Amino acid sequence: MKKTFAYSAIFFAFYSVFVIALMPASWLMTQIKLPANVSVAAVEGTIWRASVKQVMIDDVVISKVQSALSLMSVLMLDPKLEVTFGDPLINGPEGQLTISGLRSDITINDAQLSLAANTVVARLNLPIDIIAHEQLTLNVDRFVMGSPICGELQGELEWRDAAVSAFDEKVKLGKLSAALSCDKGELIAEIAPNNDLGLSYNAQLKQGGRFAGSGYLTPGEKFPKQLREALSFLGKPDRKGRYRLKL
Repeated sequence: MKKTFAYSAIFFAFYSVFVIALMPASWLMTQIKLPANVSVAAVEGTIWRASVKQVMIDDVVISKVQSALSLMSVLMLDPKLEVTFGDPLINGPEGQLTISGLRSDITINDAQLSLAANTVVARLNLPIDIIAHEQLTLNVDRFVMGSPICGELQGELEWRDAAVSAFDEKVKLGKLSAALSCDKGELIAEIAPNNDLGLSYNAQLKQGGRFAGSGYLTPGEKFPKQLREALSFLGKPDRKGRYRLKL
């Protein structure tokens, strides 16, 4: 009787491992609570190694998403997915990250992402039409999804060799970077001071992908000469020579 029970237990254990190993990734996606602005298409593979043809966040498309599930994290009842995405030959974000908290608050750790600067700038309600050049680099130590956007965020956004085209002329802006955080569920980006533009700005990403923010532009010696003529579009400077910026 004991041997029969032992054999049955071993068989059941192996059978369970076999079933889990072949479990389709599409089933796993139905168990994950995604934000309302995120959609996933064409999921293939098993829960251990899966591929997703396309993920859409608002109107930003992420292609060629590959994921690998850690067995040890499953045994510890906190599944973690190692994710890579993007392709140098396809327009769109590229990078990698680790996702956990799949059954509760989705958490992202050690994320590295690169995307075209104009993808972000095109969403801003700027007083003049501009085209942004080069890439933005996003490094996130920790991000916890919350309402409406985040519950926790520690990261940095960097725009090396920043440049824009305005009035049919390309203008180099130097290096710009911003510290990322979360406040009352909104994503906050605070631009680091001492940049060539004399720009100080605090931006908020709100529910539905809406941007808001305020700050100042204080032209100094390093301010691009090509942009000085455009300062009149920003109104008049205050007593400190600052132009108010507000979205």
